[in-house]
Amino acid sequence: MGVFGDIGRLMKAGVEQSLRTDYAENLRLSADLAEQMTDPAAPAAGGSPANPFAAMAAYSSMTPASGTVVSLAPTGRQITDTPVYAVELDILIDGQTVYRTTYETLIAAGALHNWQPGKVLPFRVSTTDPHSIMLG
Repeated sequence: MGVFGDIGRLMKAGVEQSLRTDYAENLRLSADLAEQMTDPAAPAAGGSPANPFAAMAAYSSMTPASGTVVSLAPTGRQITDTPVYAVELDILIDGQTVYRTTYETLIAAGALHNWQPGKVLPFRVSTTDPHSIMLG
């Protein structure tokens, strides 16, 4: 059967794995790991909390904007061997003047080309603090 037999085997294995997976528990464990990765002593550099449910709530309450990368520089900090960068951005919200802010984020080497000066990325901006931003 060749390819079609292999596809069938993969589909069957996927269904079996899906039946054995506790998605709620996996999500809880992922949230626990994300919270462990955050340093509570570090100042918040953006609007995104580690808890995915809190992050979704924050995201929905924020204003859509675009951010143009002006510059980026490594901060000297790393999380699991991935450097943290300070990205200087010009933020534009429809109907408002452009302003500059700094956004700290992990950027893997393979994604660094997406963060070069001149690149425009989607952001969300807090309604109470224009310097509290979230990618997306």
